[in-house]
Amino acid sequence: MLPHYPAKIILFGEHTLLRGSRGLAIPYPKYSLRWTVDSPDDRLLALADYLRTRVPARLIDHDTLVRDLRQGAGLTGDIPTGYGLGSSGAVCAAVYDRYATPAGRALPMEELRHTLATMEGHFHGQSSGTDPLVSYLQQPLLLQGGDASAVQLPEGWREGFFLVDTGITRSASDLIARFVQAFDQDMVPDIRSGWMEPNERALTALLTGDRQDLYTAFRELSAYQLPNFPYLVPEAFRSVWDGGAHYRLKLCGAGGGGMLLGLARDRARTEATFGERLHWL
Repeated sequence: MLPHYPAKIILFGEHTLLRGSRGLAIPYPKYSLRWTVDSPDDRLLALADYLRTRVPARLIDHDTLVRDLRQGAGLTGDIPTGYGLGSSGAVCAAVYDRYATPAGRALPMEELRHTLATMEGHFHGQSSGTDPLVSYLQQPLLLQGGDASAVQLPEGWREGFFLVDTGITRSASDLIARFVQAFDQDMVPDIRSGWMEPNERALTALLTGDRQDLYTAFRELSAYQLPNFPYLVPEAFRSVWDGGAHYRLKLCGAGGGGMLLGLARDRARTEATFGERLHWL
């Protein structure tokens, strides 16, 4: 059993994953959940009831799960909800890691992702399975369509990457629906060239260790997202969105609040701008 179940960050592919682009998700252990013992948690008991009807007994030991929960087994941690950091995914990862049967642990990647997606459906109604899969495997995943594969990132890839805590919780579903509508009905110009193509170049540059191409593509993403999708960027952060030669910001997940993702060339100037809101990866 793993000791902690981390949050996740979508580095690249926010929104556009839904329309065919690649994405990259990583575990973010700064925030995590762990098992503890306290009074019974009705929320976990409700999840257990849901799982009994949705996940076969050959994959999860339902009886042991319910017994332990009634005896006070629970989860504690510091993953903020409404931030796009995968709090419900970490819950599913923790439950599956502790209560999966040998057959459940032996599932191939896509069946595992499907099972975890079914579990997370309790919280969201529909899930891709990405968040719980990242938390369960605790390694970076390259995403495209319905496929996910573990990927090794170059040494030192984190250099310059940071998060900015907006302090704003939000519901992702409405924001996702607005993006999908804008894409499908051509309501916003040049989404493919302005968002999807730089996303692909940034992801490739990160995987290959090309820092110059990475910063160039990141800058293009940043420059496109704010003027074309301003409702995805909290108003208080629009004036500091473009840090010029010092840093750039882009969306992290659905936007609207939660975290923003940044890439910096000047750490001191970036820290001076965001202060305690900034968290280096």
